[in-house]
Amino acid sequence: MKQFMKTNKITYNLMSFTGFKSMLIFSLLVESPKSYDELKYYLENHEYLHESVSTDTLRIYLNSLRHIGCKIRRISKGGISKYTIDSHPFELKINDEQTKSILKIFKTISKSIEISDLLSLQEFFDKFSNYITNEDLKLKLKNISPLNNIDPQIIKDLKSYAHNNTEIIILYNSLNSGKKNINIIVDKLEINNGKLYVYGMNSEHKHYSSLLVSRIIKIIGINFQQSELTAPEITVTYELKNNNGNQDFELLNCETIIENHKNKTIIQINSRNKFDIMQRIMSLSPNCKVLTPESFRTDIIDFLKQMKEGYLEKI
Repeated sequence: MKQFMKTNKITYNLMSFTGFKSMLIFSLLVESPKSYDELKYYLENHEYLHESVSTDTLRIYLNSLRHIGCKIRRISKGGISKYTIDSHPFELKINDEQTKSILKIFKTISKSIEISDLLSLQEFFDKFSNYITNEDLKLKLKNISPLNNIDPQIIKDLKSYAHNNTEIIILYNSLNSGKKNINIIVDKLEINNGKLYVYGMNSEHKHYSSLLVSRIIKIIGINFQQSELTAPEITVTYELKNNNGNQDFELLNCETIIENHKNKTIIQINSRNKFDIMQRIMSLSPNCKVLTPESFRTDIIDFLKQMKEGYLEKI
């Protein structure tokens, strides 16, 4: 230990090879079923070991793992026997109270960190869940993430394209029109209402829009020439009444508090996506009133009139 603390390097005389091989075999069997030949190959080609091990010696290691509480099962496929660990004494046992705390922390963190950090956090929980015996917690950890069921590589690629405002063609599974190709100049990735969206200019229709990343099947084309087509940013100021109905109100990343009074708060929202601002205003009704610009106030009033007329129509 003194030598390790001094040099911070692992050397042969610092290792218990029996213990190390036991840990290595354990990790290999937890990862996936392995045959004796596969275990021998790993040990022979390991950077520290380079050691040939007989089948009898491997049986001793497996029996040693069984003695400490590992449940090892042999499976046969195509005449080849492989071994896997179904359970072991090192599994994490988490009670209901701890489950609630973990989920609460995950929700809180996921609202404030970068997409890349959230992706790393999900990858950690994916590995973490392999050692959890609480099946309910496994399922909740999987479903709570806004990145659930999304190809991590698509997320990484979209972040890269957003950094350079790259125009791409995606195959998108639209809820209304099915699978179709969409051209988009990627602006940003953002989580909204617990779902991951990609924002950008639709170069074909010349409007700014948002698309659910979970509905992107694949990226099928890239235009590496930086486009000059961008949507103008819209700034809207609205008044929010301060009452008990706003207890769950949370400021969005694109919002800023301009004034704070006893009975009301004046908030400014900036976005290139007019539809998103409309949705935000409507979600806060009737405690919200648009102040500026006048053109957006008119759009909101017209939209409310259309809703009213729809409800007054005779069925």
